Amino acid sequence: MIELDESKARAFLAKNKIVNCEIKKVAGDASFRSYYRIFTGSEIYILMFAPPSHEDIKPFVKIAEFLVSQDFSAPKIFARDDEFGFLLLEDFGDDTYTRVLARDVAQELELYEKAGACLLELHKKDAPKDISTHNHALLFREVMLFIDWYLPLQKKSMSLQDRASFKFLWFQVFDQMAQMKSLRNHLQKNEDPVLVLRDYHADNLMILPSRDGVKQVGLLDFQDAVLGSKAYDLVSLLEDARRDVSEENRTKLLEYYLSNADCDKEAFKTDYEILSLQRNMKILGIFARLSVRDGKHNYLNYMPRVLGFVKARLETKNVALLEISHLIKKFI
Repeated sequence: MIELDESKARAFLAKNKIVNCEIKKVAGDASFRSYYRIFTGSEIYILMFAPPSHEDIKPFVKIAEFLVSQDFSAPKIFARDDEFGFLLLEDFGDDTYTRVLARDVAQELELYEKAGACLLELHKKDAPKDISTHNHALLFREVMLFIDWYLPLQKKSMSLQDRASFKFLWFQVFDQMAQMKSLRNHLQKNEDPVLVLRDYHADNLMILPSRDGVKQVGLLDFQDAVLGSKAYDLVSLLEDARRDVSEENRTKLLEYYLSNADCDKEAFKTDYEILSLQRNMKILGIFARLSVRDGKHNYLNYMPRVLGFVKARLETKNVALLEISHLIKKFI
């Protein structure tokens, strides 16, 4: 973690007429970004520090401004400094889904339905066109983290022949996704790629009860957004690496989404299963990398839950996943 240079932070704040303030660290995350609450007496803000040597604030700004323009609750941006990687943001408070549900898990279905409703509204919007697309190459590059980081952590390796099969079979799997078929054939609009926030889970969702409708869901950590499948963020929400969502509620929430979505339900379910396996294998690789490369060993505590999602998906009867599942089972 790169430490905040408080003198530079205070200079940035002073340029924006914030002086004699208290700076208190709130959190960091799996990236190099860190967050601080700024107490001015009359107002409270969030300062994001994204060291320019490792992070770029422009994608966050771009997606935040888009979400706010479409009446979603992303933090408003009051000031920015690209040279030093500072953003002065609206403060949504401390009530993440994770914290609120730790106090009262009985709210789980209600809160997750609101998060599902937020996705349904987001998927109706025309997404920005000048961001990356979740294509075969990007999806495969993500799942390669499993080979490059998770397997070495487990003292395992994959032969060149198995690596070649791994790539070939994953590309075959990605061909079965509705989004990919839409990109190739320019057919049904309701299967076109949508804005995918990519880290749509309980730690990144805030409760904003004073707002109306889907704006009650505060959105964080969306700077890696891409164009992709409608299923991806629902997988992120329901198969959360950091907290258990009850099996009963996962089933209800999937049906809630499908009963309200404009999509081919069977195609969506296929996408959901494919992206469940792809995303959770990617996460195993990311958590291994965070431990081995960055010394963030606490992420290893989440691995059993993620491995459970992978193992469950490997038992699928979905024909699109049978061959790749057979290969992966040799290494799980």
